Amino acid sequence: MFISYHIFYYAIGCLLFVMGLYLHPIFFIGLIIYCLWLIYRLNMIHLCMIFVLCIGLYIVHPTISPLPSTIEGKVIKTSEKYCYVECDFGIVKLYHDEDFSYGDIIQVEVENYDLNEASNDNAFNEKTYLYSLKIFYKASLTSLISQTSHYNLYTFIESRFSSNQDVNDYQRLFLLGQRSSTIDEDYTSLSQLSLVHLFALSGMHVHILFSLLTQIFGFIFQKRLSKILSYLLLALYIFSIPMNISLYRAFFVMFLYDLLKEWFNQLDILCFLIILSLYYNPYIIFNITFIFSYFIYFIVLLTQNHKHSSLLIYLSSIPIVLYMNFQIPLITVIVSSFLTPFIEIFYILCFASLFLSICDWMLQYCVIMFQNILTFLSDMNQFLILAKPNLSFIVIFYVIFFYIIYLQGLRKPIHRQVCLLLSLILSFSIYSQYKIYGEITMIDVGQGDCTLIRLPMNRGNILVDTGGNVNYDLATNVIIPYLKSIGIQKLDYVYISHSDYDHCGALESLQENITIEHIIDTYEAYREIGCMKVTMIQSDQVYSDVNDSSLVMYVELPALNVLFTGDISSTVEADIADQLELLDPTLIKISHHGSATATSTTLLSVIHPSIAMIGVGKNNLYGHPSDEVIDRLERKGITILRTDEDGMFHIRFYDKSFYIFR
Repeated sequence: MFISYHIFYYAIGCLLFVMGLYLHPIFFIGLIIYCLWLIYRLNMIHLCMIFVLCIGLYIVHPTISPLPSTIEGKVIKTSEKYCYVECDFGIVKLYHDEDFSYGDIIQVEVENYDLNEASNDNAFNEKTYLYSLKIFYKASLTSLISQTSHYNLYTFIESRFSSNQDVNDYQRLFLLGQRSSTIDEDYTSLSQLSLVHLFALSGMHVHILFSLLTQIFGFIFQKRLSKILSYLLLALYIFSIPMNISLYRAFFVMFLYDLLKEWFNQLDILCFLIILSLYYNPYIIFNITFIFSYFIYFIVLLTQNHKHSSLLIYLSSIPIVLYMNFQIPLITVIVSSFLTPFIEIFYILCFASLFLSICDWMLQYCVIMFQNILTFLSDMNQFLILAKPNLSFIVIFYVIFFYIIYLQGLRKPIHRQVCLLLSLILSFSIYSQYKIYGEITMIDVGQGDCTLIRLPMNRGNILVDTGGNVNYDLATNVIIPYLKSIGIQKLDYVYISHSDYDHCGALESLQENITIEHIIDTYEAYREIGCMKVTMIQSDQVYSDVNDSSLVMYVELPALNVLFTGDISSTVEADIADQLELLDPTLIKISHHGSATATSTTLLSVIHPSIAMIGVGKNNLYGHPSDEVIDRLERKGITILRTDEDGMFHIRFYDKSFYIFR
């Protein structure tokens, strides 16, 4: 056939076009180069096919209409705090306190919410994640008008789960692809070990279940009929599991290849599904499950006849793992192959437990055994923290990687290329840690302060305050992921200005999850850290207010000086005005998140900074920063940087110059 063995080329062209359209225009340059190569390699007919497909992708661009105040639809996925509702105009992420179940038809009044975008670099972006699932709306339920429940396969499976919570959690994970909050600790460990793909409902489980069904039906029916029945039951099950990209990919590749193998190979089928996925939702390129599932399966097809196939598959996943976790677990390649047979048995027991109660107690032992294994692996594991990979690293990595596969196919030696790949990883590690410039970064921790000072050539990583949120672990969810994403493996110093929770609440969790060499929370006159000099300014007065007892720090750096004021009030500012007059700060951390009780005219008359930074939560209850403070700063011509509007921002310095990045 004309398109047989050429769908791969069309899929690459479509991917480059969509990435250029939604990710970055630089991919259009790659598309042009790719098209020129296609003309040389194939002919104009195939280029015309890509052109037609790209025009189609441009035409089917999703349109997002306003969310109505009343919606009606089907609940297609549930969670403890929200559900996904499929309506005529699209899917809505709906926050609620009602008892909704999968398949319920509901009519509700809602209040529209904006989708959150990442305010910190390299952080989770809710908007792109939901877009990748074709969810363009988020709302909160204000009134339930009607609810109609329907019994279905999904609810049948749920009703057969064990009463034992641990077993129930793993049945839910394996059979429905859902994670309960009670399994969060295990799931976090799996994520850090890069083993989530073994437990998430995926292609491996589809093949196991299909094989199991064909064997069961094989005892009763002929081979052809048993296969048809197996596909029908499998399809019924799979399409009862909502929004599982990996599951759909595995089923369609298996089914379509079985149906069309006389005309198409497995790579053709995979690439055909990629093109269909892009037409269904072009934002799917932001979905890490889509990337991981399709790309790894592509590598499986590419290396299935190679001697070291499992090692090559692991190598191919390194940039993706780095993109997600910013680190490589060193024992995963060994553990993954060791755990796979155990996971297969685990899954079969979960499936059998729906019909045979005797499997319940066997599952209890499996869960206990696995949790012990997971604890052991977590204690034994070591990580190579490399930072989030940039585009140049990814491109160079895969150029070398695919060249290695090419040489292996020709049975030529690959030692030089393997050394080159290892050298690339080592170089990237050095590059991420040893920057020639320094940087001051105010991390957006909501209503609180947290500032990172990164000295050039890894001469010191200093955190001033940690922020704190009673409902959210800022250390493990915000601060540490950011530190890892830029290659920081430890903190040399953490300064705590005072004991208010919004300045030190994340410290305990930070200590438990990352190495901190020194913690300073009391007055010390002077300290040098690499090229940085820290002088503390102290009043002769004794204050009863904890805010007024904040450490006031003057930090001297090669290109600029910074004044950290904690939460001191205008009273303290007046008391230390004589000392401040001797200083020359370029940058000031505005006291008490811009409260009207500080940053007085007295302060701004004795110091003359050019930049002011404010750590403040968006739409906070305190009305920070005060309009009075903002007005004073603007009248002085001071550049204002604030986390509620700018998100995370950076002041990067090199030699005697500095630059602002928002």
